[in-house]
Amino acid sequence: MKTALLTLLIVLLLPVAVYSQTIGCNPNHNAPPTGAYIWPSDSEVKVYFYRNMFTPAQKETLLEAMKLWTQAARQAAAGVSFTYGGEIEGLIDCRSCLTVTRQEIFKNDHKHYAFFHPLQRRSDGLLISAWIDFDFATVNAEALQGFMTHELGHGMGLGDCTSCKKKQTIMNGFPGINRDNGLIEPSACDLEVVRQVYQLQRQVARNSNEAGRD
Repeated sequence: MKTALLTLLIVLLLPVAVYSQTIGCNPNHNAPPTGAYIWPSDSEVKVYFYRNMFTPAQKETLLEAMKLWTQAARQAAAGVSFTYGGEIEGLIDCRSCLTVTRQEIFKNDHKHYAFFHPLQRRSDGLLISAWIDFDFATVNAEALQGFMTHELGHGMGLGDCTSCKKKQTIMNGFPGINRDNGLIEPSACDLEVVRQVYQLQRQVARNSNEAGRD
């Protein structure tokens, strides 16, 4: 239990200094802060789309965002990959599963256009399953790709960064329901934060395994 709590605290409270000293990447300036959860390292996340929620062209943009994050995760030594699981009729709650759907978001919230929701987490805080909501009105292909890349970033340990300079991070805010934030893929500083987050997660996992053998 203590190991699980320690893991969760380290992931949630990753010191800003770890990556703020990286040349050119400063948290809340041009690099996002760390988020509250991540997929376990080396996970293959199966991504399912709600049936009849996305056109073929829109699906292609979502798949492109998944491809970009798979490549970025490899580059950042996170090992997480996103693969398409097909269309479904409802939320899937299984290990390393992510459901993508639509809701009336902006109409009810007036502040957000999309959400990443953890559905189930392990005792150490790592994600087991989750879902992403997009607003029904987000139909522009480039905007949808930007939103998808942003929301996938939450599952990679990145928090929102409304104070970051424009076009410096995919975790910037969005200027409108059908407008991207100037990026459609993770920035170099996004990858640096991911690299640090997963480096720590791997170290915590190693320490936990070693403690279990003692």
